[in-house]
Amino acid sequence: MTTRHEEHEDPSVHSFILSGREAVFGYHLAMFGMAEHRYQVVLEYSLPADIVDTYLKDQADHPESWHAVRNTQDMVLPPIGDGTVTEYPARLDRVTQTGNGEDRIWEPISGGFTARISRVLTFRRFSAEDFPAHVTYLLYGRGEEAHIAHRLVGRPHYEQILTLRHLPDGVTQQDLANAVELTIPTVPDAGHNGRPWTTRPLPDPSYPALLHRTPGAPPLPITLDLAEERWWNITTLNL
Repeated sequence: MTTRHEEHEDPSVHSFILSGREAVFGYHLAMFGMAEHRYQVVLEYSLPADIVDTYLKDQADHPESWHAVRNTQDMVLPPIGDGTVTEYPARLDRVTQTGNGEDRIWEPISGGFTARISRVLTFRRFSAEDFPAHVTYLLYGRGEEAHIAHRLVGRPHYEQILTLRHLPDGVTQQDLANAVELTIPTVPDAGHNGRPWTTRPLPDPSYPALLHRTPGAPPLPITLDLAEERWWNITTLNL
């Protein structure tokens, strides 16, 4: 169950960037500078069939853009984390941006619908913690589809979602359901010397990684073969 905290949060608009085809996942767009957006959340949706069709067709027609589920009535996030809210009114947006997000356009491409949440894979409110030595991602998905999202700590960090070409050998469905953390030992983090991440940290098509399935246990070596990028942001995140 999600722990409530004392900091005031105003109901707000929250966008969840989509990834996946057979199963559709949403990733909450965070903002370090606003209490109501100071969360990293990954969930699986059960969306109406026509909305999924619209999302997949528009994704094929606009490969340079991304897509998001956006609530149409202001809300706060903790009830999603503790399971008291499992659906909400929403719309589907096409998201197009330039560079690192300096210019970002949100275009509604659907009417209103009910966004139903099948499960919450991770729900974490940011707190003070050290930057990891190496870049760290959350691994999630279902079936043969797998995605990674950068695990956020604090400014300056970056949001990135990548779909993998295939499920890495050794990764189980339980790993995906748990949004297990992985590290990429060849790519340092350590706060990036306080500099913004103005270039993508993973330019290569493949990386060795370590899957941290059980705290304190030896990590599992895996290989990440990267495919499409589903989101990138260093602007609004770090406000």
